[in-house]
Amino acid sequence: MIKKQRVQRIIALLLVALMIPAVFAGGAQETTQTTKPSASDKPITLTFWHLWGGSREELMLKEINDFQKLHPNVTIEATYIPSNDLVQKVVQAAGTGSLPDVFNLSSGWGTQMNAEASVENLDPWLKRDGIDLKSLLVDAEYQRSFYNGSVYSLPNVSAGAQGLFFYNKGMMRAAGLDPDKDVPQTFADLQRISKIIVEKLNGSQLDVIAWDPNQMAGQPALQTFTYGIGGNTVSADGKTAMLNSPEVKKVARAFEDYINDVYGAYGGYRGVLEWTSRVSGADTGAGQVQAFINEKQAFYVSGSWTIAQVQSGNPNVELGVVPIPGLNGPQGGTAKHGWSYAMSKTSKNKEMAWEFLKFLTIDPAGNGQFCIEQGRPCPIQSVNEDPSFTALGDLWTNLVKSMNMDVVPAAPDIHMDIVKPWLRDIPTRRIAGESLDSILSDVNKRYQDYLND
Repeated sequence: MIKKQRVQRIIALLLVALMIPAVFAGGAQETTQTTKPSASDKPITLTFWHLWGGSREELMLKEINDFQKLHPNVTIEATYIPSNDLVQKVVQAAGTGSLPDVFNLSSGWGTQMNAEASVENLDPWLKRDGIDLKSLLVDAEYQRSFYNGSVYSLPNVSAGAQGLFFYNKGMMRAAGLDPDKDVPQTFADLQRISKIIVEKLNGSQLDVIAWDPNQMAGQPALQTFTYGIGGNTVSADGKTAMLNSPEVKKVARAFEDYINDVYGAYGGYRGVLEWTSRVSGADTGAGQVQAFINEKQAFYVSGSWTIAQVQSGNPNVELGVVPIPGLNGPQGGTAKHGWSYAMSKTSKNKEMAWEFLKFLTIDPAGNGQFCIEQGRPCPIQSVNEDPSFTALGDLWTNLVKSMNMDVVPAAPDIHMDIVKPWLRDIPTRRIAGESLDSILSDVNKRYQDYLND
């Protein structure tokens, strides 16, 4: 168990999303540089698109400045593009041959971009520089670097690891549970323990919940748990919706059984929706984590950034984290797809673009520090052994364990923001009497219409 005092001492390393991170100073392992100082005085300008605004803007500027110190002849023309706009911007630029020299992308965008025609194949560059990605990267990060058998991008951060199960140790104790021995490993465990928490911590009104499977944090839980049983929400070529597949239906029915069993005494779906309106105040975005922060919700499924959100909002929360409870067995994995960087095939400064790309991804002095200064798991294996991380004890051990359990689907669904509102309507439509199969068929049709367009 991580003691509260230790957690408070390391909060500065965990402020990922809500505060500007403190710059790491000392205590880190010695870093080595993959990029080489520039030997040329010829002025070079590289165009660069990234999504690191807000609390990460200062870190991004520092990383750019660190690279330019190594290469005084290089000017980086950086453009910030919000993540919600990035996919459209990148796909359109790929189609018109106007991609910048280096750019952020999600590792699932290859098909939409026609990557072979627009993105530089990195295999020859890696071979030339003798870089063994498999030994350098966490396995799931290594796998997601490939598209059609070749490396077209390199990982930026472990953003895809959303299969993390957060639990409030104090709330578990208050319900008479052991926060170490009773942590759910299977979905059946989750349902049984959730029912105990709800029965013990509520009176006639539902003031506290265990978990709401219909919350839309990051990837919807329907998608996350579907990946965990080997299913998918879209076909391997990214063109066919699979939201009414047997795997998706299995997960949706398990969620409904959970709602009826755990919250049946409070009206099932209706009771949870009323709780959301009365207590949580938000069922979307970062706002929904407030119920967990305020100790009105015992369990939460999301990504590593949630640690920072919780600790900055309420450092007194006794936080634990394990991989998501498995639907088919002990602890499941979730899909690994996340932010990466790539080079344009039409770049006029490929040598320097390659040096910059390496610095942003596989260089401990570049991306390693970018991750360390956020207290965030890194695609580079060795960086995750930094003392500033390992001091977190079990919390860090379980984070790394979860990353190593991640699976890489043939086509990660990059359009979940489009689907979320339709999935969010499931409780209301079920209350109105519509069957679950009918709802999923309708959502699948809407999704297919979107993909066809």
